[in-house]
Amino acid sequence: MDIVYNTFVWFVYSTFAASIVALLVISIQKLFHRYMNARIRHALWLIVLIRLLLPVFPNSDVSIFNMVPFVTEWSKAAAGIVSFVQSDLSNNGTRTNQQDELLSNDNSRLSQDYSNMEPDLSALRMKDPEPATVQSHALGLKILASVWLIGVVTILTYLVYCIMKMRQRFRTLRLVTDSSIMQVMEDCRAKFGISLPIPVYTDNYAISPYISGVIHPWIYLPEAIGKELNPSQISHVLSHELAHYRRKDMAWNTIGSFILAIHWMNPLVWICIRMMKADRELACDAYVLEVLGEAEAVPYGLTIIEFLKRFSAKRNQPNLLYFHESNNHNQIVRRMTMIKSFKKGSYKISAIAIIGMAILAAVTLTNSHNPLLAISTDNTLAATDSAMKDRILFDSPFRDYNRLDKAARIADFKFKVPDFVPEDYKFESVHLKSKQPEESKLTQASFYYEARKGNKHYGNFELNAVYGGNGLEAAYAKIEQSEQQLKISEFEFEIKKEPLIINQMDALKVTVGSGKREKLYYIWQDQDIQYQLHGSVSNQELLMMIESMKYPDEQMNERYTSDYMLNIQIYDTDDLQQAPELIGFTPKFPLQLFGQFQAMNAFVTKKVNFSFPIDDEDKNTRLLSIRYQKTDNNNRNANSFNLKQIKNGHTYQDIKNNGYVDFYRIDGQKHEVKVSPIEVAGMEVLQTEKYKIDGPLSNAYEADLVSYFWIENDVCFQVMFKENESQQNEIVAYLINAKAADFNNLK
Repeated sequence: MDIVYNTFVWFVYSTFAASIVALLVISIQKLFHRYMNARIRHALWLIVLIRLLLPVFPNSDVSIFNMVPFVTEWSKAAAGIVSFVQSDLSNNGTRTNQQDELLSNDNSRLSQDYSNMEPDLSALRMKDPEPATVQSHALGLKILASVWLIGVVTILTYLVYCIMKMRQRFRTLRLVTDSSIMQVMEDCRAKFGISLPIPVYTDNYAISPYISGVIHPWIYLPEAIGKELNPSQISHVLSHELAHYRRKDMAWNTIGSFILAIHWMNPLVWICIRMMKADRELACDAYVLEVLGEAEAVPYGLTIIEFLKRFSAKRNQPNLLYFHESNNHNQIVRRMTMIKSFKKGSYKISAIAIIGMAILAAVTLTNSHNPLLAISTDNTLAATDSAMKDRILFDSPFRDYNRLDKAARIADFKFKVPDFVPEDYKFESVHLKSKQPEESKLTQASFYYEARKGNKHYGNFELNAVYGGNGLEAAYAKIEQSEQQLKISEFEFEIKKEPLIINQMDALKVTVGSGKREKLYYIWQDQDIQYQLHGSVSNQELLMMIESMKYPDEQMNERYTSDYMLNIQIYDTDDLQQAPELIGFTPKFPLQLFGQFQAMNAFVTKKVNFSFPIDDEDKNTRLLSIRYQKTDNNNRNANSFNLKQIKNGHTYQDIKNNGYVDFYRIDGQKHEVKVSPIEVAGMEVLQTEKYKIDGPLSNAYEADLVSYFWIENDVCFQVMFKENESQQNEIVAYLINAKAADFNNLK
């Protein structure tokens, strides 16, 4: 289903972006209708079609979307929920920060979104205290994506049905052989400069003529028309259809039908396609008159009126007819007005119009592009040197670090952090991400701080920094919207803002509620960086932190290193080289097994993700976890396993002596699973019976697991499989024989 989610994300972004372009085109048509001929009006719709159809567009400083950021935010929101659906939360063997650190107390994090300057839905960090809510959003996305896909398939099926029905009907039509009609057709082809023979067919099943066939065109002429109309009127009818052929309208009509199938959820797209069809008819009329001349304007108009009357009397016509949807009163008036006022040469497009459309295409067929903040030469060289040394092992559109120095080195912009931090508060983690899903630059940073007493935390605050933010007022609007959603119904809701100047910087102080329920936000702009600070600290402490903001230095780097982060992700070789210091030994780290299984991610975590800790000290013991997945399988939930390594202590002996292993359950209790000794590759190995990670608390649909434990050089290893994995013994044997990692020669 991953491809469905990813395609749905593209649809969300594409349809919102195209809606902005469509509204702009409609506005231009309204403003300049006196100066715009029918051909230009229709040509403008092609820009909308391209925006709806193509999956990617180049970034540009002149893009209109630099001024319309909410389109990007919708895209990020959808993409973020998808990334959550596909995230490692599906891995049954790994606990999250929330499960470990928050199970023992009821103190939750700030309920405010992690970024009010830019919605931070793409991160959906494991620290979020409301996983059920997030998962409900993920379920909602699944439902929306499925409904959208069903609609697409249904409409495409209907289009195929219409085409097949048209082909079936074509077999019953009779080729026109009347010499007078054929002579009129030859004259019309000559006037339009068409050398390709286009056959004319007749019958009495439909009363309106039409042209069909993108590659092999043919014209349908109702039998009654051939008998009742004079040669001049027949010439008008055939000229109109040949004009559609010369203008390639059949191809654009087919593309429009396909676009409707993809964007059927967007009502504006239906309106736009309808308006485009109406403008297409006007452009076609103008082209016919350009060829026939002004003298034929009135007779041609009378012929059109006659056919519109005929068509309005009967509605069961094929949906792809070009007179279709052209018989309403307003459209008749528009067509007659254009025909009556037509002047020779008015179909042509002027140089000014071409330049105008080129400019419009440049600003609408591109995406927003915020140039990165210029970085000093020394820092640029340092980052380049680091990038050359640090081999990427597991790439990600966002990064979580427990070290400020690494975050500052990896981020693609320079940010400041507070040198002063209130008493008892410590830095916990920093989250880096891109402003837009299609960008590879990490231009947003969120810093998290907590006040702790042992394993309990009783306060927190958050600092957000974003390069090229949307402005203070936009940030305030997001805070207001978020707080409105979070407000408690029985309490009166109050929010106010106060403009300030702090250190010669524009700022806003936002107060939510009053008295003991008061919550404070500070938003300010420092050159090209927009900051936001809020949390459970006093107003004075917030101001002191803002006053102390500075670029990171060596002393700050020492203080900005956290031991509390549960899962310390490994992204590159530099991160991996930090692992031995954290876990106390050099781990095994094969990147591939048998050429079939590939390491997909790795992180240093705590004992709760291995087995049940015996005390608080044991709970903080670090281990390395690596997830492997079969390289020819795109389903992350199948053919995958986890390798975990921890300094042994008494872990293995306790499991062996007890005859069971205690796993850490989601509610903080023990889950006892029996083990039995087996021999693999000449090594004693303890194999569990099949189990679910949370025992009776697990959902029925969760996979059954099997784990294997063994000990080497005072290191306890665990390999966790889904029970149906067929190569369990071979994989365990391979890992037993694997050597400790050579970080300079990873394979």
